[in-house]
Amino acid sequence: MYYIAEVDKDICSAKNCHLCTQYCPESNCINYSEEDKSAYVSVDRCKACEICVYICTDIAKNDAIKMKWIDDLNEGFVIKKSGIVLR
Repeated sequence: MYYIAEVDKDICSAKNCHLCTQYCPESNCINYSEEDKSAYVSVDRCKACEICVYICTDIAKNDAIKMKWIDDLNEGFVIKKSGIVLR
């Protein structure tokens, strides 16, 4: 089991700062959705470095990103032996 960053879309869309997308060291890990007006994390790219949590909480003062166990993510993911599948 491992940690993954999760973005609270309600908080993120209200603040709309985009800093996490700029500071994440893993390319294409945190992206911005024009539809949701919020950042989102590509779970297969996240390395759980927690830089996004620091940026969001301490720099931007938004507190929209938390680290969670992958089994506890709120988005619709199913973990199968063959990999992660979107619901």
